Amino acid sequence: MTICKLVFEYIDQYPEDEPIFIEDIKKYVIEQYKDDDKKESILKNINVILNRLKNEGIIKAEYKGVYYKPIITMFGEMGLDQRKLMQLKYLRDREGNIKGYIVGAKLFNKLGLSTLVPNVTDIVTNECKYHKQYDKKLRAYITKPKIKITNENYRYLQFIDILDNKDNIHIEVPNENEILYQIIEECKLDFEKIIKYARETNNRKVLDKLFVLAR
Repeated sequence: MTICKLVFEYIDQYPEDEPIFIEDIKKYVIEQYKDDDKKESILKNINVILNRLKNEGIIKAEYKGVYYKPIITMFGEMGLDQRKLMQLKYLRDREGNIKGYIVGAKLFNKLGLSTLVPNVTDIVTNECKYHKQYDKKLRAYITKPKIKITNENYRYLQFIDILDNKDNIHIEVPNENEILYQIIEECKLDFEKIIKYARETNNRKVLDKLFVLAR
């Protein structure tokens, strides 16, 4: 099968308005060829093919390294769903593996700890290569985790970040501890594991809060 047909085959499996990552396309094509000697030329061909498809309007480039098939309605062309893009780019991959979680004011608002409604999203994610970056397109601050985020630990790390509250978000409810206990219960968190991860992140502030909660 030609490189062009493989690219078409990969893109064709996704519906309109679904983010399609260039790195996933390249990985798919390379896996079919399994020829390291031709890898460089294959990658160049993929870029040429994608540019041609973009120029023909078959796909759109909404974001660096991300394409999608546009939806045309009676009201015009619809853009890419930004929530779906944020989810796949920073929070969870297509196989369901967790690679990030939301923190900060949006999370506090969702939990009922604050009425603050921010216009940006704070995310801790494995996809952040540096300490902290701002994604202008998605209006999101992304932060590199101290411990790699996995399906097994993300709820613990998120809970620790809630306790840490490094942005000093004003807690507007009198029953903060009650809400924290509720999170522990609903997420089935093991208290000893919370302490373990807090120690691994070397967070004295969180450890002090945990000892208060444990009383």
